[in-house]
Amino acid sequence: MSFALLGPPMISLRKTKSLSRITREWDAIAGLREQQISSGKDHSANHVLAPAILDELTAVDCLVDVGCGTGWLTSRVASRAKIAVGLDPSRESIAIAQTRHASPSITYHAESIEEYAHRRSRPRFDAAISNMAASSAPDLEAFFSGSRRILKRDALFIATVPHPCFWPLYWGYASDPKFDYGKSFAVEGEFKIRKQASDMLTTHFHHPLDRYMSALEGVGLPVTKVRELSGRGFKFPRFLLLISRAV
Repeated sequence: MSFALLGPPMISLRKTKSLSRITREWDAIAGLREQQISSGKDHSANHVLAPAILDELTAVDCLVDVGCGTGWLTSRVASRAKIAVGLDPSRESIAIAQTRHASPSITYHAESIEEYAHRRSRPRFDAAISNMAASSAPDLEAFFSGSRRILKRDALFIATVPHPCFWPLYWGYASDPKFDYGKSFAVEGEFKIRKQASDMLTTHFHHPLDRYMSALEGVGLPVTKVRELSGRGFKFPRFLLLISRAV
């Protein structure tokens, strides 16, 4: 089998990385990401991840997009809610969101879910989505815990993450001597989508599947459904969609 679609990898595996450094990376790439998605170049974002999330999302009063980036998906899911909130620590991404994806029903905040949840005195939201954001959080449990704190009981939580079994193969670091599927670590690499490479560094975290599941269970977001998502040009799944109900 071949996993060469993303081009030669420039990958570095690290034990961890701070949120502030990761946020600066996403500040730098925010404009490129908006262009890739709005132009249609990012097929996975537009035709795999977004439709999968929308398929699972019912109409609610109040919805939050945790790790909303430039707000492109927030604006799409806002049609399912009376009020929508987008959260992201990248100020450059939020600035784009407020310019390109503004709506009277949407409010954007340039802060992490941990910061936002700390300011909340009680649960507010009926549903939350998190598209490929949990894998950028240095503290996975804190990310999910913050998400749970702002959700009402029985609220829907939908998250997409890199498929831990196949993403290392697609990105080319499964063969790295330091790679251990059963451990969590930071992966630095030049950001790529199928139709476009870049020289801009981004970081995501590899976590084994049982870590995602146990982290969600541990904060009161037990997984009730799992879907594997592939996309055009890929034989095996690249993403996981995890659906939870707040308890």
